Amino acid sequence: MKAFAVQFETIAGQYERNWNRALTFLNFSSPFSLVVFPEVFPTGFDYENLGRAADFSSSVFDSLRMFSESFSSVFVFTIVEKINGNFYNVVKVIDKGKEVLSRAKIKLFSPFDEDKYFSAGEIPEDLKLVETSCGVIAPFICFELRFPELFLYLRQEGAQIFTVSAQWGKARREHWKTLLRARAIENQRFVVASNGVGEMAGFSAIVDPWGRIISEAGDGESLIHGDINLAVISQVEKKLPMR
Repeated sequence: MKAFAVQFETIAGQYERNWNRALTFLNFSSPFSLVVFPEVFPTGFDYENLGRAADFSSSVFDSLRMFSESFSSVFVFTIVEKINGNFYNVVKVIDKGKEVLSRAKIKLFSPFDEDKYFSAGEIPEDLKLVETSCGVIAPFICFELRFPELFLYLRQEGAQIFTVSAQWGKARREHWKTLLRARAIENQRFVVASNGVGEMAGFSAIVDPWGRIISEAGDGESLIHGDINLAVISQVEKKLPMR
């Protein structure tokens, strides 16, 4: 199975521009694959216009659902969503045109004022995974990468692939690179991570259960891809039992 991570600069408020950039990269992906997009890629963190951001994100969701069906692919991304009067940063998983998972971001990044504008998801209600045509996926959102207990919980629930949709800043680039490999190694699972560029660190990556980099972007816009063989998980577990 082939996995893709989309990496481009999301500019807050430039909705149509962001969506068109995403479509450009999506058109170079392959059918029957997993495609992971950066965090809130359609709108960015447009705090002053969250209602408009949620409306635009809803239309993007509908379009991605149709693309997912035509590509026979699994898409993972986050969008701004308004639920019962509150705004959330929500990760979506779409499998062949059907929404199969939706959950709010649990760990909001207070240095970037997320906690002032978004409501947080709850543990354990918003710790979710889902079986898809590409494997059992546990999606994570940016700052959540720093909390290994969340990953361990979903590994124990049967996760095969961790995805990370992020807007991870340049100043913490080495943290990003190190933590992606750490989450793969300590859980013996695949990680497919998509980050932004510009003010963000880039270096989207696909990591195997040994912690080896299958594919990695630099700090420019790109689309990376790699092959994921889920049989590797059991091979690693047999060679290095973690119990």
